[in-house]
Amino acid sequence: MVSIICLCYNHKDYVEEALSSVFNQTYKNWELIIVDDASVDGSVEKIKHFLANYYEINNDIASRVKTIFLDKNKGNCTAFNEGFKISKGEYIIDLAADDKFENDKLEKQIKALENADSQTGVCFTNAVLIDEKSEQIGNYYYDWYKKQPKDGYIFKELVRAGGMICSPTMLIKREVLEELGGYDESLSYEDYDFWVRSARNWKYVFLSENLTFYRKINHSHSSTFKKKNNPHLYSTFKVCQKAFLLCQSNDEYKALSISVLYHFKESIKFKNYRAAKGFLKLIKKLIFKRVKFYQ
Repeated sequence: MVSIICLCYNHKDYVEEALSSVFNQTYKNWELIIVDDASVDGSVEKIKHFLANYYEINNDIASRVKTIFLDKNKGNCTAFNEGFKISKGEYIIDLAADDKFENDKLEKQIKALENADSQTGVCFTNAVLIDEKSEQIGNYYYDWYKKQPKDGYIFKELVRAGGMICSPTMLIKREVLEELGGYDESLSYEDYDFWVRSARNWKYVFLSENLTFYRKINHSHSSTFKKKNNPHLYSTFKVCQKAFLLCQSNDEYKALSISVLYHFKESIKFKNYRAAKGFLKLIKKLIFKRVKFYQ
């Protein structure tokens, strides 16, 4: 079974598309856990209304859908963990309520993981980029990332550039998340930390097909990286701290140095001096490791 944990925060305009894309899957052995993180835009009412109407037509679906409506905003990491705690699937998907799936996403990704060896813990794919009106504006590889993603043991690549993976495309073995203890709730975002920690021990497999629609919108969670004193840069420093302890070779330390130097500059640029001080300490540790820094 696949547990799809759908996180909603002020996604009123998109959540119906996300839920419909789950209900329309060709693979039917799934459960859906909707976690609303205290939306203030009417998302909760939209979700309840949509589900009530859908259950009238397909009453058997109701037993496979659970909802959690949080009273206070707790952030992506905590909200996901709330859903993960009650999930039962052998595979897990973290679906943001502004994204959606192709109808055969689950079927193809489950096949890919089950055909892989036992150390392969994550399957990720290409994705269609869509705008606020659901118009297609390209794909993740290669219009946005503009590189061929690697798979296998890719710790070094993910430490250097976590953005090489489109998060909502991932299908994750449950044991990977259990090994990590879920998402780190001290962080303001989840994906870079998940990639760094999971890729140390687990292989990734890539499918080049577009199996997810990834929405690019102006007020997205990731867009706040470019704002003064945003919390994401300090969370990134904390992830890089973890990565420093996980690195096992000079090449891995070099990969980390690229991320650290880039985010140090971003911290200075956006006046996040707390994060900048942390990155500066990491730079000194990397210099002690005799790592050469590259622009």
